[in-house]
Amino acid sequence: MLKKKFAKDKCVTCKRCVVECAIRHSVSGNILSASLETPRPRSRIRVTTKKGKPHVLVCQNCTKPKCIEACKDDAITRHADGEITIDPKKCTGCLECVPACPFNSIQVNTDLNIAFICDDCEGFDTMACVEACQVGALVYAEKPKTSAAAVN
Repeated sequence: MLKKKFAKDKCVTCKRCVVECAIRHSVSGNILSASLETPRPRSRIRVTTKKGKPHVLVCQNCTKPKCIEACKDDAITRHADGEITIDPKKCTGCLECVPACPFNSIQVNTDLNIAFICDDCEGFDTMACVEACQVGALVYAEKPKTSAAAVN
């Protein structure tokens, strides 16, 4: 199973990964149509700067996720492969998970009033952010095998 790896020394903060992620998660899959969609498609990845260096905000798939502890609706799951997901059907919009995340990775879809995180383009063969990055700052890496059971 693949995951993404970020090399901050290569990032030029063009944010093409952000745009392509939003398009991937749009209904139309087209940049022109996506900009007119309601609710507005949201990127699951954010590029910022930290101490003057490019920084990517995505879920770190913590071993002991504080977001799961904070979620009273059991909307957040840590799967056997270590991947963390937020079920939009279970999320009630309490947003207690947002401040609980020490990596500032959980975002809020204000149109729907639900929390969401990067889903590594679940259901697709590729990750939009990695495919969009032309400078090699985002690349595929092998996901380490874990034996952790799903935790809620």
